[in-house]
Amino acid sequence: MREQRLAPPFQAGNGRSAHVFAALLLAACVLGAACAPDAPRRPNVVLISIDTLRADRLSCYGHTRETSPHLDRLASEGALFEFVVAPTSWTLPSHMTMLTGLPISCHGACDERLWWRKDAAGAPLEPPLRGYSVAEALQGAGYRTGGFFTFEFLERQFGFGQGFETWERCGHTFESHPEVRAEVAALRQAGDLAGLDALKARHPELFEARRRTSGEVVDHAAAWLEQRAAASYEPFFLFVHLFDVHDPYTPPPGFDLWSDPAYAGPVDGTIDNSRNGVVGHLPSAADRERMLALYDGGVRYVDSEVGRLLARLDALGLDEDTLVIVTSDHGEEFWEHGDQTHHRQLYVESLHVPLIVRWPGRVRAGQRVPALAGLMDVAPTIAAAASVRPLGPMVGVDLFPILRGEQRETGRMYLSLLHRFERGPPRSPAQAGDAAETIEHSHEVGLFRARKHAILTHCPDQDFRGELYDLDRDPRELGVPEVFGPDDPLGRDLSAQIAALAANLRSIRARHPPRGSGLPEVTPKIRRMLAVTGYDGGSEVSSSASERLCLDGCLFSR
Repeated sequence: MREQRLAPPFQAGNGRSAHVFAALLLAACVLGAACAPDAPRRPNVVLISIDTLRADRLSCYGHTRETSPHLDRLASEGALFEFVVAPTSWTLPSHMTMLTGLPISCHGACDERLWWRKDAAGAPLEPPLRGYSVAEALQGAGYRTGGFFTFEFLERQFGFGQGFETWERCGHTFESHPEVRAEVAALRQAGDLAGLDALKARHPELFEARRRTSGEVVDHAAAWLEQRAAASYEPFFLFVHLFDVHDPYTPPPGFDLWSDPAYAGPVDGTIDNSRNGVVGHLPSAADRERMLALYDGGVRYVDSEVGRLLARLDALGLDEDTLVIVTSDHGEEFWEHGDQTHHRQLYVESLHVPLIVRWPGRVRAGQRVPALAGLMDVAPTIAAAASVRPLGPMVGVDLFPILRGEQRETGRMYLSLLHRFERGPPRSPAQAGDAAETIEHSHEVGLFRARKHAILTHCPDQDFRGELYDLDRDPRELGVPEVFGPDDPLGRDLSAQIAALAANLRSIRARHPPRGSGLPEVTPKIRRMLAVTGYDGGSEVSSSASERLCLDGCLFSR
């Protein structure tokens, strides 16, 4: 950090000219404070989100494979939080929480279908989105703000980009790339297959079936950093989203380090979503190991891109004055509870994400922090580091008192939520004996406090069913949980806690104005892309159901 430099005392002479000179000097000092290179300044902030990265596949979190040498080094130079909880197991709500400091019941982004609801006349309904991004507070305090991302869910249509002067999607597909999308649409409408083939020949990099994008995101972010380095008196906030840990797991040449060369099975890194949830569908040990090896190779590749971005930050001389935070939006299941993917359950493999913080001179190097924390703590921690007041109340807390050793725990209960619209058999071990049950709409609530994790599953017109795990005894939640219902002592206690929490969150939500109006339309093309990635379930949700999902449904009041 730069030292604060105070101007020497100035003593003007007597007379009107001296007063005028003093007034002009004061005005110059006030105006110059915002732009003078030697003026006191707030720190830069770099927030890196690595999509679908479960913490336990990083070597700095104990994985036996060296998947993350650059993140390991970053952790050795700063602090690693050992257990951080995501607010759900999919991208959109988790990133909204990460950037607003609000749980899902406050910001309202609980299901993607909320963005394509229609009223009785067929007109689009406004998504019930609330909350301010931390970028808006930083921008209002004089920060330059830039964000670079890949995946559709972070588009402005879903409410992202608020407070960012640059919000740029990188690594487009041919349907979304600004250079070719209009030509692709015209050729398809005309049925000109020969023209499409010729276009593909001119832009082969845009038509790869498994195109990796992290390198492009880092290139754009590094170029933006170079601009900021040229104006070193302006603090900046940079958000970077890297997507190549997400399926399909296709590490580039040189990064598929752990696959068995003798493997001859069908696994190629692609998830077959049609098989998820099918009773009895489990892969062979060789197939599961092959999938994990490909996933780990992707982790190693994205780690190398994080290293490249950090090296550029260092080369530009910005590292000493920059708070760097690396985390993820959610994890990934590899059949621990019957499936492979995410956005389907709230077990620990889907919710335990990394959090690494480096700030030279302000965060003691080499810390491993056992305190429970959550993604909703990221935004208030950034705001506190920048000495910026958030534009609205946040539920997350500043983690710096823990990093400074002033506190041992946040003392918080962390909440995770998930809604599902589907038909199929029960998914949890607690429900395994009830194989005939069909679920049309259900939601799960996960409650973390200290080293206990309760998961409550609720279906319409039914009492909830709960599972309690002790993470000290069963850190991967593979054992038999304590099962409870609403009439059990634990169920009654948790119901009371949820009711109190719902009342508090309802009050906080009311203090944030609606943000859903004026968003760009979510086009059918974006919906098709989400469906290809396994997100859009294709079913519609009614207006009344969506309002229930936003708040009361999230905490299942009956």
